[in-house]
Amino acid sequence: MALYLKYRPQVFSSVIGQDHIIQTLTNQVAGNKLSHAYLFSGPRGVGKTTIARILAKAVNCPNREDHKSEPCNTCNSCQEISESRSIDVIEIDAASHTGVDNVRENIIENAQFKPTRSKFKIFIIDEVHMLSTSAFNALLKTLEEPPAHVIFILATTELHKLPETIISRCQRFEFKKVLFETMAKHLENIAKEEKIKIDKEVIERLINKGDGCVRDTVSLLDQLMASGDKHLTLNEAALLLPNTNIEQTFNFTEKLINQEMSTTLEYLNQLAEQGINFNQFAHDTIMLLRTIMIAKASSQIDSTLDLNDKVKKELRKILEKISYADIIKLIDLILLRAGQIKSSPLPQLPLELAVIAWCDKNDANLQIIANTTNEKKEIKEIKETKTDEPKKTIVERVKDLVSNTTPFDLNQLNTGWGKFMEQIEKRFPTLSFILKMAEIKNVENNTVILTVEYSFHKDKLTEKQTQHHLEDTLSQILNTRARIEVLVVEKQEQPQNQELAELASSLGGQIVN
Repeated sequence: MALYLKYRPQVFSSVIGQDHIIQTLTNQVAGNKLSHAYLFSGPRGVGKTTIARILAKAVNCPNREDHKSEPCNTCNSCQEISESRSIDVIEIDAASHTGVDNVRENIIENAQFKPTRSKFKIFIIDEVHMLSTSAFNALLKTLEEPPAHVIFILATTELHKLPETIISRCQRFEFKKVLFETMAKHLENIAKEEKIKIDKEVIERLINKGDGCVRDTVSLLDQLMASGDKHLTLNEAALLLPNTNIEQTFNFTEKLINQEMSTTLEYLNQLAEQGINFNQFAHDTIMLLRTIMIAKASSQIDSTLDLNDKVKKELRKILEKISYADIIKLIDLILLRAGQIKSSPLPQLPLELAVIAWCDKNDANLQIIANTTNEKKEIKEIKETKTDEPKKTIVERVKDLVSNTTPFDLNQLNTGWGKFMEQIEKRFPTLSFILKMAEIKNVENNTVILTVEYSFHKDKLTEKQTQHHLEDTLSQILNTRARIEVLVVEKQEQPQNQELAELASSLGGQIVN
């Protein structure tokens, strides 16, 4: 039997991580104050269907003591429900029964008949958000005024897809991902029952990979145990789980924030030699940077990543080394490069490019990501005509340009265009290549109208940050506020040679360009 089935809770007290829900349900069962419809929403694998079955057992158990909530788990009713063979507890997978006819046949008509042997007839509808609109409409009337012997339990991972009319007629319970400490204790209990030993590092990796989902985490443990070893170490775990852990991710992030280019690149190469999964590593890096960002903003370490005490202590030390603006840029940069890992000939190459871009503040990729209004990370200054005049920040220069809207014409633009292209080529070589292929059509109301042959060239030039850079650079050169508009004008095909076309036609063919 699969491990997650073997250790699936059969009573309320065995459920982990959902104490806020268990407390309410057990009070309702003990006090016989049940709702006619429940809605369980939350991530997959955290106990929605499990608790639905326990609730079904509890309300139908003939041996349940007065003012108690736990089912006996020994009577025929409890055993039948546990084994999914009770005729009075109907479990429906809405993903494969989406139509209105299924709802009418399996639910509406069935609900009219009293339970055969139980006190209540219970409908457990899993992934209820998959029902069609007409199916929801058909279910609505029965859900609103169900027979006294019927209880509905709806479960979904996507609450936002349910109609408000359905939600409003149910008692709603929101399930949460299971916390690190709770999951660790659960795995330790399973290991004890199975008479195996699991290293602490392996438990940490299982929990981080399981991402708060009990079913996934226990299934991963089951796969590790399939090796037959009685002592599970990191060596065994590396065969199944992505070879990355939080300390490796933290070491990389710390070096990156400190802008240690050579040592960070060397560290990536070491990880590559170890067979690290760079997709997972990049994902973990982004999650850690997010944690740093939230900790920087709120002075509290977010619980999305379950960090050990050592990492938490080190994390607090580096919070003062990076600004809010820089952490946003760094996340943007890693997000950009992470998407290139799968198609890269070397899996570490995109992250190496990110390291160089981050540590070299003149790198074009980083400059595109950078916000031009951030005073701390200015784009390279254009040389001032008056050397004794103090340098102004980007923000101050832009304010000056906004107040200065002196009109300029095509001749003035052509005079300054060479210097503009020189500046762009230094900062953004790719953009300069596209601009060389563009044509200046006109100048209207301080707006330079450019034409390009391809729509993707227009898209590149009109990206928000890119266009800001181009306009700011041009404005500084012209000493007045300038804007850029890009139009797509497809290249006209050259007329064919008439005599050649007639000859081709007479032979039954045509000219192919």
